[in-house]
Amino acid sequence: MATVPTVPDSSMPQLFQAADAASLDGQRSYVGGIRRRLLFLIVAAISGIVTWRVGGGRLDVLGLVGMLAFVASILEESSLWRRRPDKAWYDGRAVAESAKTLAWKYAVGGLPFPVSMVADEATRGLVAKLGELNNQFSDLELEPVAAPQVSDWMKELRAKLLDERRKIYIEARLRAQQSWYAAKAKYNKRRSKQWRIALFVLEFSGAAASLFTAVVQTSLMLGPALAMIAGAAIAWIETKQHDSLARAYSAACTDLSNAEAKLVIVGSEDAWSREVDDAEEAISREHVVWLATRHRL
Repeated sequence: MATVPTVPDSSMPQLFQAADAASLDGQRSYVGGIRRRLLFLIVAAISGIVTWRVGGGRLDVLGLVGMLAFVASILEESSLWRRRPDKAWYDGRAVAESAKTLAWKYAVGGLPFPVSMVADEATRGLVAKLGELNNQFSDLELEPVAAPQVSDWMKELRAKLLDERRKIYIEARLRAQQSWYAAKAKYNKRRSKQWRIALFVLEFSGAAASLFTAVVQTSLMLGPALAMIAGAAIAWIETKQHDSLARAYSAACTDLSNAEAKLVIVGSEDAWSREVDDAEEAISREHVVWLATRHRL
């Protein structure tokens, strides 16, 4: 299968590159913090299964481990609450994707930057739109990136004939985006199935452990520990949102296929400008769904 061409991030506006870097940093910080917090809680749960007393029975070492794990979890949660890396993740992604949409519209002559518009006027319009976008998220701390708002690649593509712009847009924007969506849809569907199986195993094991505790005299507290681990697994599943993302990405693939079918038959610049605007709207809808799933958490 032929490789779908891609446009490097360095060809995108400076605002996209800065917001993309800020979003990725926020994502790593937030997801990593959630992972560490859940692991601390799991350690606390496991440490409560048995006791290990030293010093003539005065000190339960595993109880102390559990206490430290709870404290670490509290500190991690406090750090997440104070820094709010999730907000940087969401806001940065919103700015980056909006900036990329504006860049593509400008580069291929989509509304509101049709090729009939004078070049300088179109450039001023794009810069103004990017400025409005930046002001809309003024509290987002952007990463320092040295790059132009209007790259040479964007100007060169805009100057090409319709057939050339059409080919590049369909291959490097729609099909590249569609390939990304398809891969992500398959990945999230697979991960969702794996986590559901793991959760079933944990819950079944918890039921078996509780039954064992009910009929056999033992000091092992396996049931509560497994319940805590299952709860952590549920929290992780809700954080990752594999099911909803798989559905959203699959729907986006269909939308982009429909958009491509209409773009192929466009014969005029006016119709092209409108269809590019509609295609970018289809991509934006997927991002709106993504934001909705994130803000439910």
